[in-house]
Amino acid sequence: MDKNTLRKVYLEKRRFLSQSEYERRNHLLYHRLIEFQQIHQFHCIHTFIPIKENKEPDTFPFIQYLWSNESNVEVITAISDLNSPILNHVQITEGTTFLENKWGIPEPQNSAPYPINKIDCVLVPMVVGSKTGHRIGYGKGYYDRFLQSCKDTTQFVGVTLGPLLEGDAFAGEFDIPMHSMITPFEVVEIK
Repeated sequence: MDKNTLRKVYLEKRRFLSQSEYERRNHLLYHRLIEFQQIHQFHCIHTFIPIKENKEPDTFPFIQYLWSNESNVEVITAISDLNSPILNHVQITEGTTFLENKWGIPEPQNSAPYPINKIDCVLVPMVVGSKTGHRIGYGKGYYDRFLQSCKDTTQFVGVTLGPLLEGDAFAGEFDIPMHSMITPFEVVEIK
């Protein structure tokens, strides 16, 4: 199956999750993210902000956990440039307010730019991913461009609510592989 077909199929599967199953998977994912952070002890985590109506993985509970329990960890997110496939990066805090952009993505308001060379870990949203570290996003290339500009030691962590696929037949030549994959069902660290 090609990437566009896989994207369409897995977006549809996610859309049809019941509310209770969506909440259950997010609860499991939350605990996996905490365990992953406790093992790796990142000091600066870049995370995506979910479009909840699209049933994306809800990262807000994990962000709240970091603010409440690991106040030394800086939490960074992105603001999309709606005219080009570029992400601008800002730090968010408990006092940050969010406003939805035209795609329904909540974006922080009045936040200062943040240097990407300080980021230790990037939580990367996935529509679907593989156990070999490959991911399919929304297909616009925002994250692939961003990940190319990160420092060599930055850990890329794919996050999805669905199970991971076997193999990597859908991997493209410009796709940036993940170092780890986190789902509600498992954490896979890529060798």
